[in-house]
Order: sequence, then C-alpha cells, then structure tokens
Amino acid sequence: MSMREIDVLIIGSGPAGISTALQLLQLDPGWGDRMVLLEKECLPRQKLCGGGVTRMGLETLRKVGILLPLPIPGEEVEEACLIHREKLILVHRKPVFVVYNRIEFDAYLWEIARQRGVVIHENEPVQRLTLTEHGMEVETSRGNYLAKVVVGADGSRGISCRFLNKEGTVQCIARTLEVVVTAEMKADDFSRNSAIFDFTMCDEALQGYTWRFPSRVNGEKKWNMGVYDARLVVDRGRVDLPRILDQTKTRLMSSDIDFQFQGHPLISFHPMRKIARTRFLAVGDVAGVDSLFGEGISPSLAYGKLAAKEISAAFDKGDYSFTRYRRRLLTSSLGRYLLIRWLLAWVIYRMVSSSVFMAVLGYVGKMALALWRESDRFYPPSNEGEDIRMERVQCIRDIQKASK
Repeated sequence: MSMREIDVLIIGSGPAGISTALQLLQLDPGWGDRMVLLEKECLPRQKLCGGGVTRMGLETLRKVGILLPLPIPGEEVEEACLIHREKLILVHRKPVFVVYNRIEFDAYLWEIARQRGVVIHENEPVQRLTLTEHGMEVETSRGNYLAKVVVGADGSRGISCRFLNKEGTVQCIARTLEVVVTAEMKADDFSRNSAIFDFTMCDEALQGYTWRFPSRVNGEKKWNMGVYDARLVVDRGRVDLPRILDQTKTRLMSSDIDFQFQGHPLISFHPMRKIARTRFLAVGDVAGVDSLFGEGISPSLAYGKLAAKEISAAFDKGDYSFTRYRRRLLTSSLGRYLLIRWLLAWVIYRMVSSSVFMAVLGYVGKMALALWRESDRFYPPSNEGEDIRMERVQCIRDIQKASK
C-alpha cells in the first residue's frame, strides 16, 4: 500500500483539532496544503458535552477571525449560582458563558475550517501510530501516511492517549454523567438564564459538583444536567454518580421524569503530565483540561494557538522533539489558568468537608466578586463586511444541508 507524505496530520476534528488547523492558517495560509485533519466518524456527529464556552474560548474564536456572537442557537448564561449547603454565591457577567449544542457548534467550526482550506477526511479512524527515523507512520482504515508531525486531538478515549501512555505519564481521569431533558421547572427554581453548580454532594465524597445549564437542541429549549467527579484524591472510594444525578433530577425537576444517563471520562490537567513525544504533541482533552470544573471546550480551543506556534517553530528549526512544549504551555496564559484551577481543585476537593474551610472560601469568593466589577457585554453588536457576512450565511447553509 502506498504511503502519502504530509507535513502535519491532526487526529480528531473537535475544538482542539479545528483550532490547531485554524491557528496554523492564521500564521501562514500556506499550511492549508501541508496538513490533513482525520475524523473517525461522519460529520456532523453526536458528541456528549455540557456545551459551555467561556470568555476564553470566545476570545480565541474571535482572534482567528470568527465573528461573535456565533450565528447558531445558544443560551447566554448571565448568572452562575455556586451552591454548597445553604451558602450561595452569584456570579453575574454578560455572559458568564454560552451554552451551545455540540453538534451545531462543531459543525459550524468545521464549515469555517473547510471554507478556509482545511482538508478534513471523514470516516477515517487511525489504527496505529509508529515513530520511525523518517517521521511518524500513521495507519488508518483507508491508507497510510508518513507525517513529519502528528497532533493528538482525539480525546480521552482515542489512540493518541494510548500512544502517550506507552512511555508512561501522570493520569488524572475525571468522570462525568449527563443528560439533556425537556421538563417543567419548579416554582421556586432559578430563572431560565441561570446555571447551577451545586457542590453540596461533596459532603458525600463527591470531588466535584452537579450542574444544570439552559441549552437548545434543534432550536428547542432544554436542560443540560450532569455530575462531575474530579477524582483527584484517588484513595477515596468511587461515589455512585447515577444515584447523585438522580437525586439532582428529583430536587430540580419533576420527580416523574425518566431518562437515561450518558457518561464519559475526562483527562484533567496535571503539571507533570506528558503532553509530547518526538514528532507528536497533544492538545485539548489529550493534554488535559480544567481540573476544577471539568471545562473542556475553551481550553481545547486555546491549546490550538500554542500547538500552532510550537509546530511552526519546529519546522523553522528542523527540530521535532517538542521538548519545550510543556514549558510553552506552563508559561502561557492558558497554562497559568489550568495551573490555578488544578491547585484550587487539589485544595478544595480535599478540604470541602471542613465547614470552617468552606466558610472562609465563601467569604474570599464574595470579596473577589465585589472587587471584580461587572463589565459591558462581551461582544457588542458590530457591522459585518459583506465578505464576512456571506461566509457566515454559507456556513449555516452547509450545516443545514449536512444535517438533512
């Protein structure tokens, strides 16, 4: 079987993979002819995800020329409610984050990438990665590639994680369960544009929280509910996530609503986690996402910029060892963000059973919010040029055509 030679091969077409491709094009449009993005499924594809995109993710999109607000259905969350027992902290922003349906969100990014020249191969899962003296041999269901650089962006269950783990690395595997439902609210519930993060179940050894976000699926208003367990303290027993989520459903929704949970693992950021090998670097969930809240989309988008700079420097110098990739991450704004979240999670999920600690934490949180003045809207209305407007219109048409 013949082997196709390519400079950069990106495995996975989620936010991390697409962002890496778009960031490379931002550095040099010539990268469009030098890279291929592989997706194991047919697009658009189902993706289990809470769908929250914070300001960091929105800012990353804006910096690669994607206008905001995105022209797809989304719920702007302007109030986040952090709860522990009877204590409540309210965070107000315009928005705190935006909740998108991942099918529609990913489809929009795919069409933007395709229109800008990114080559995406659908239904082509990677079966084997082999490092040779000439490059990385990538065997797929449709053929073989010899890549100078491979970017692993295929999530916690993909081949990239297994490839990294061959040489051993720190593993922090978080767990999530979630469900999307249509249901009536209780009379005393929070308003529709509020998101709830309830840490009360930490008293029962949960290292995380339960959530409820407003969402939209095919234009219909839904609730996205779930439970996140960071599992940073590995010597504690595993809590029963289905039981906790069922209790959350009963407390927040009508108790006669029945649904099935779906679960998936997350790889949390750890400063000592291996994120690169010779001719290979990881982004997104493969490299590690936020440990405190399990936030994945926005860090995944931000990883793309770091990876693009690292890849560009590697080709300029002819050095594909990527030994400095970890340093680039840890000294970046994304690295500081992930490191702070990791430290907070490490402390909070060990001390959450202490009423004194939680009281002090709540007081510090309220003081920080009092000093953090509410800003104007993150993306005020803007006049679009005709070319940009037509790009947005064509993206929506292509998404609608693909979903039929």
